[in-house]
Amino acid sequence: LLYGIYSQTGLIGFHGPVATSTFNEFSVNNFKNVLMKPQLKMSLHSASEDAAKNEYKPYVIRSGKAKGKLIGGNLSIVASLIGTKYDIEPKGKIIFLEEVGEEPYRVDRMLTQMIQAGKFKNASGIALGVFTKCESKPDQSGIANSFSLSEVLLDRLFQLKIPVLYGLSFGHIVNKFTLPFGINAELDVDNQELMLLEEAVV
Repeated sequence: LLYGIYSQTGLIGFHGPVATSTFNEFSVNNFKNVLMKPQLKMSLHSASEDAAKNEYKPYVIRSGKAKGKLIGGNLSIVASLIGTKYDIEPKGKIIFLEEVGEEPYRVDRMLTQMIQAGKFKNASGIALGVFTKCESKPDQSGIANSFSLSEVLLDRLFQLKIPVLYGLSFGHIVNKFTLPFGINAELDVDNQELMLLEEAVV
């Protein structure tokens, strides 16, 4: 929906909590700050209470800083829009991606599809949220030596030679950002920071 709205109208949308989400203090404060207390510059840092969890722990895939308009969403949805009228030119964009319930080999396939389709070509950077329940299932045979999620992300994304950070607070998680789709932002990988560079509402 966010891709459709932006690609057809240029209007800003918001990737964040939905009606069934847990509206805790972190999520509510971020939601209010983005929508009700807009600022020309707003710094977003992941929830500190999640940093110790393996699945949530931020890590650098490739260092650097990137500026550009924020576009993205759920990886499987974004990949499914390739070649449709709702697809968006990635040049100069910061692409944010999250996923839930997809095993590493499926994440590998979707990222490879995006790479081969040029969806990261000339992008400024990639901001990854939390990929929840995306490790291989231990009861499956034949995958004991396959890549873990972090190995897939490193293998697929390091080669792109653009800044990439994993573990920002968005995705199918409790503590989450509200990300304006289509506004200018800056990704600072080494400081694990996403800075919104303009107001999302007027």
